[in-house]
Amino acid sequence: MNRLGLIRISHDMTENLGDLSCWKGFDLLQLLDLMQGLEEKVDGVLLLSTCNRVEILYTIADPAKHLHFYDTLIEKLPPTHGITPAHLTGRPVVTHLLRLASGLESMVLGETEIRHQLKEAVRQAVEIGSLDTHLHQLVQGVFRESREIRSHIPANLPLSISSLAVRHMEEALGGFASSEGVIVVIGSGPMSKAGAEYIYKWGGRQLVMVNRTVSKIADTAASLHAQTLSFDEFVANPGAVGPVRAILTATSSNEPVLTASLLSSLNTLHGQKPVIVDLALPADTADDAKPLCRFIGLETIKRRLEENRARREEAAAKASSYVEEAKYRLEAEWIAQVSAPVLREFQKDVLDRSREKLELLLNGHLAHLSSRDRRILHDWAIRFNRDMNRIHRVGVERVLKFYYDKNGQN
Repeated sequence: MNRLGLIRISHDMTENLGDLSCWKGFDLLQLLDLMQGLEEKVDGVLLLSTCNRVEILYTIADPAKHLHFYDTLIEKLPPTHGITPAHLTGRPVVTHLLRLASGLESMVLGETEIRHQLKEAVRQAVEIGSLDTHLHQLVQGVFRESREIRSHIPANLPLSISSLAVRHMEEALGGFASSEGVIVVIGSGPMSKAGAEYIYKWGGRQLVMVNRTVSKIADTAASLHAQTLSFDEFVANPGAVGPVRAILTATSSNEPVLTASLLSSLNTLHGQKPVIVDLALPADTADDAKPLCRFIGLETIKRRLEENRARREEAAAKASSYVEEAKYRLEAEWIAQVSAPVLREFQKDVLDRSREKLELLLNGHLAHLSSRDRRILHDWAIRFNRDMNRIHRVGVERVLKFYYDKNGQN
């Protein structure tokens, strides 16, 4: 467990979410290239990058080199505009991952999008081959345990950043019921897709989904009876979609996609400024385009969430005990996996010796038994031996719980 490490910047470390954009410009392959020149070698790496956090999860060969690895990697990464990236090692990494996957670390407590984003990060890491066996088992265990933790978070809290953003859009428009004008959704990521689904669920019907690669949004668009356009088609003739009431955008572009010239070319409804809900980081809306719309960004959503801080903290506290229980189970799994090669040899040796002694017994004091009774006794002894070999996992879990509870360690 002491080989685990995590480096992160997130929404809770800055007043301005735009500060997080400094680490939004690289992907997992670029991160792995940066690590190639480092003296400390890592066995596994996972990169999670969302609108309100960037996190690097890793396992290192030598736990004594965590700090030096952190220092040298930070020197190679883009500067963080006054934010000091947090560095966790060992058990606190497991606690953080459980809270993260459960939505307890999110801007919107208990939101579901982070789970999908984390799964996508795992998928990319598996595809590239950057996850070692221990890290892969850990994140799978985190997904399993976080489902239980989530069940203890009050259901009346906002579902996600997307749901809260769409509520802002609905309020700005005065409702989705009007049949006039279209709502454009730009992007193919979880935020854009979830946003489109909430708009449709809450009454928005004239949807246009836009993305650079149309095939990535085709299934979602079909389920919502939405029109699809490539981004190039939309930019070339924005008026073709009809009067635009609102736009929800959440792309991964490093440059603004909604420029002043593009907004000026829109066919708006009765001359009203369109509502722009921008969930991208860095923002998809250019600064000089904001006066041309009614702009709602991540900062607006964050301010709304701060108003409910007390309620969120109370709900998080209720779920914290379940996080601790889950942590013990994951640690036991980690130790069982690490110790498996040694235990396997030990267990094989014990089994071989047990078989020898059983044969001696059956050929000696128990030689009078019938062949049927001998077979029953033999099968029982083998099953009992296997059951005993499984006990070490439960024992490790209980020892961990006793030790850390007694010593008050996190």
